[in-house]
Amino acid sequence: MDGGPTRRAPLAAGPRVGLLTEVKMRKLVIATAAILAAGAVGSTGVVLGTASLGGCPTALVQGTLVRVDGTLGVEPVPPGQVMPVAWPIGYGVRDDQGVLVLTRFLVVDVAREGGTVSVGGGMSADDSTFEGCGPVRNGLLSPDG
Repeated sequence: MDGGPTRRAPLAAGPRVGLLTEVKMRKLVIATAAILAAGAVGSTGVVLGTASLGGCPTALVQGTLVRVDGTLGVEPVPPGQVMPVAWPIGYGVRDDQGVLVLTRFLVVDVAREGGTVSVGGGMSADDSTFEGCGPVRNGLLSPDG
């Protein structure tokens, strides 16, 4: 040891380990996609589902999709009072040239304004909104309501 610069042994041949592991890269890609989707949602007038991630009540609402305050609600079968719906997580409403469309993951059209749907869930604490839970089915599960 004469105080001169020290030399390190050369790195072994093999795959290089980068700063980002595969897991970190996946998380980065998912976060980026979420940010881009949020930007797209804000710019296209899409309304995303807001129903709770908690337990799922066992009520059922089914009927015709109708416009309610800029989003889609359900007029039950048999006809009655139009029910505002908080669509389940993963569902959203977009405007397609003046017709509202219920979608899954902003990509798959489930039903259009005027079509029929069935969705499980239950009423909100103040009984003002049906909170959807689980999948939304295109069509009626029971023709009698």
